[in-house]
Amino acid sequence: MDFKKIGWIFFFAFLCLNVFLFSIYKEADGQDDVVYRTDQKVPIEDRLSSENISYSGKFSKKHPQGYYLSGKPTDMNDALETERDRLDNPNLLSEQTSTDGQTLTHNVEGENAITDTSKTAKVLKHFLQQEDQVLFGKEYEYLENISTLHGEYPTLVAAQSYEGIPIDDSSSRIEIELSDEDDKWVFNNYTQTHMSDLIPLREAFSLYSEEEIINTLYVNNKIPNDSKIKWRHLAYTLTLKVRGQNVYVPAWFVAIEDEDGQTQIERVNALTNRVITNSTVQTVENS
Repeated sequence: MDFKKIGWIFFFAFLCLNVFLFSIYKEADGQDDVVYRTDQKVPIEDRLSSENISYSGKFSKKHPQGYYLSGKPTDMNDALETERDRLDNPNLLSEQTSTDGQTLTHNVEGENAITDTSKTAKVLKHFLQQEDQVLFGKEYEYLENISTLHGEYPTLVAAQSYEGIPIDDSSSRIEIELSDEDDKWVFNNYTQTHMSDLIPLREAFSLYSEEEIINTLYVNNKIPNDSKIKWRHLAYTLTLKVRGQNVYVPAWFVAIEDEDGQTQIERVNALTNRVITNSTVQTVENS
């Protein structure tokens, strides 16, 4: 075994984590004016109801597990050449395809369309499993909440995941543009980014529950009166870039539609229960 190489891997992992934790501390230090009380005795459901805030389903009290997660952005040109060699197919995605660093764009060939919206997830899964159409397609899962079959630009979104939790970030995503033709949604083209070598930087942590983060948004006035909580999901979000590596943390994403029909997506760090909607991604360059 190459113990020297392993030692460098551990050194880099702990360096990423220490820099990340320092950034979290600095962020928290500058947000002392934000309220994070979660000990109210009145149930969150009653408080939402009293202010005419609607939602569907029940807020889970379960505490899932999550990680500090690290990965390297994939060079899509290199990935395409590697897949051509692996599949012994030099013509793989040779037509209507372009790569630009970490992004691949492809005009979809063949008949791929959704004719029954109840089967959207099934149709998308079938498409992603076609090795002649998508690189690493089996690594991606349908993100229903941020996909849409309505409006001027119908789009399907799929993302990589780690142990069941998706990565809701543009660095790990396939976005498929559709066209509405004769009561069916035809796959036109897609853009793709990908993360390689996804690994946890530390052991798993117990995360704040869905109920707790809804409470946090409420007490911090992030859910206005007469609004609607359209959806919420747990996903990894990008918080730090360190020398070519991305670091993600688990966060709760909550879409809130106000009485004027405008939707805002709030993010709450699932490790700290802090609102991070307007946080910027910290970057550590090479020294």
